Amino acid sequence: MKQIIFKIPFLKNVYRISLLKQKIELKKDHLVFLETADKLYLNNRIDVSTLIVGLVKDCQSIEDIFPEYVIKYNSYMKYERFLKNNNICYAYYDIYRNDWIKQAEKFDIIVWHTDSNPSEMYMAESKIYILENVLHKLCFPSFHEVWQYEDKNRAAYLYEALAIPSMLTLVTNSKKDALQLIENIHYPVITKVHIGSGSSGVKKIKDKRSLIKIIEQSFGNHGYKTIFPYFRVKNSVYVQKFIDDAAFDLRIMIIGEKLFGYYRYPKKGDFRASGAGIYEKKELPENAMRLAISIKQKMNSRLLGIDLLYSQKEQQYYVIETSLFNRIDTAEQLVVNGIPGYYDISNNDDIVFKVGRYWIQELVMQQIVEQWYKM
Repeated sequence: MKQIIFKIPFLKNVYRISLLKQKIELKKDHLVFLETADKLYLNNRIDVSTLIVGLVKDCQSIEDIFPEYVIKYNSYMKYERFLKNNNICYAYYDIYRNDWIKQAEKFDIIVWHTDSNPSEMYMAESKIYILENVLHKLCFPSFHEVWQYEDKNRAAYLYEALAIPSMLTLVTNSKKDALQLIENIHYPVITKVHIGSGSSGVKKIKDKRSLIKIIEQSFGNHGYKTIFPYFRVKNSVYVQKFIDDAAFDLRIMIIGEKLFGYYRYPKKGDFRASGAGIYEKKELPENAMRLAISIKQKMNSRLLGIDLLYSQKEQQYYVIETSLFNRIDTAEQLVVNGIPGYYDISNNDDIVFKVGRYWIQELVMQQIVEQWYKM
């Protein structure tokens, strides 16, 4: 891909560099790129003549400055492709405006790829609650889905309550409890900031002294620093067991009766595979797929990404993290023997690989429209 040089004098150099690091391309070229995936069509018995979808643009700030460009991994254009191919009426929905409630009146379905930073997560939870429970709109994500998205503390509570096999994790909001807990744990351990993605805020702590420092900061007046200058962790500590014999982790994504996935590897000298950008797409282990299927059923999410880590010593997969949205910049999320496709999990007794190239977002849109039709 050609590097795009922006000659905008008022842009600061730091912002310009951050834009160039992202996969930005001309919108007209991106429309061609979208056609690399198979088209999805609704059953012709589904009547969508009265349906109006409100589509929230993700990566909107980029297009506000450069309207002719788009970030390659945006979601809204994938949702939009499905709507166009199925002749479904839609309009862009600016949920960031002050009149977002008034705007919502005309929509039956609202679709929004929410960002994972603290300010947008707060806004998303606040507004989706109103959209669903007061205005009675069908939303993706739902309040239930967005509540558990990108919040590691909430995820840990769910894993324990639902008996999901995750690594030993201690989450406490009590300083006294935290200082007692660290007396009986084996080092090194992993600490995590509960808001963030792509391994941000994830650290390996080698000794008790270093962990006490984090606890003191979290329970101090100013809280514990994060990558977000406006957000600090306050009165909360997240400590997780470190698995020292894991050579990779698996990312498995499930939507409806289709399962996708790939292997992720850490950079040399690092323990974190998430965010490293080293992937391998090949056949997935059946026991890992069956575990992921059971987790999705328990967590009751229409789309779920499950990150699994395998311990050779313990001969077991553990959940590292679950997520609602993953970065999707290709229509190939699973490749077996050089062939792109997915695992058909409609028959629990027989998981079968099938050929196909799909945008995950279009599969989501298909499921949501079918859900609306059945309501």
